[in-house]
Amino acid sequence: MKATKRVLLILFFLVSIQSKSQSLNSISDYFDTQVSQQNSHLYNGRLYINSYLVLNSKNQFLKTNKNYTKGSITIESITFNEIELQYDLFSQELIVKPDPKTSLYGVIVDSTKLTHFTMYGLHFVNLKSAAPHSLQGIYELSIDKPISLLVKHKAKRFKILDKNLIHYEFEPTYNYYLVYNNNYILVNSKKDCIKIFPNFKKEVKNFYSENAYTEKNDPKEFMKKLVLYINTLKEVVNEKN
Repeated sequence: MKATKRVLLILFFLVSIQSKSQSLNSISDYFDTQVSQQNSHLYNGRLYINSYLVLNSKNQFLKTNKNYTKGSITIESITFNEIELQYDLFSQELIVKPDPKTSLYGVIVDSTKLTHFTMYGLHFVNLKSAAPHSLQGIYELSIDKPISLLVKHKAKRFKILDKNLIHYEFEPTYNYYLVYNNNYILVNSKKDCIKIFPNFKKEVKNFYSENAYTEKNDPKEFMKKLVLYINTLKEVVNEKN
């Protein structure tokens, strides 16, 4: 009788282990499926091939860095962190590297599914239907306030013929847009800024005079400080009213 009970206990134990093992396998399969489905959102684009020979550091990539850097990216409400990213400013293509150790080529992210991404501490958004058709695309959201600043990063291409060898150099360029009262306004000069904010004409002129060095040597930082300053002026006016 005791032997029978012992056998039954052993059988029950083995069945229990098998049941738990099957349950764990089912959970593992579920998560593998979920990860696979999510990765399909990220790595289902075309292979990226860089067709430009560049002999110096003047390449077409963000921060002129031809190497991938870690960042985060959101595609169709799914956020991926610690992803190897590269941003080609000339082709306006965001590239992801599936496996940093084994992948020879990157994959171009499907821009119709891209929402936003962050790299080098800069936050980029993909303007779609909310913006006018001519402004749709990828922009750095430099300032997110009642008066927001969007920066369009591009690269200008120069073709060089040197001893029967064709190579290229690229120069980064920027366009600045204010998002104000649901309007997207190009602003690349003092005149543009005064036209948008005529009540702050004196303050804007003084700001340009006092920050002439920054405007010349770091125009992107200058524009950021200017828009922050205008936001402060607007806040003061609103408080008085």
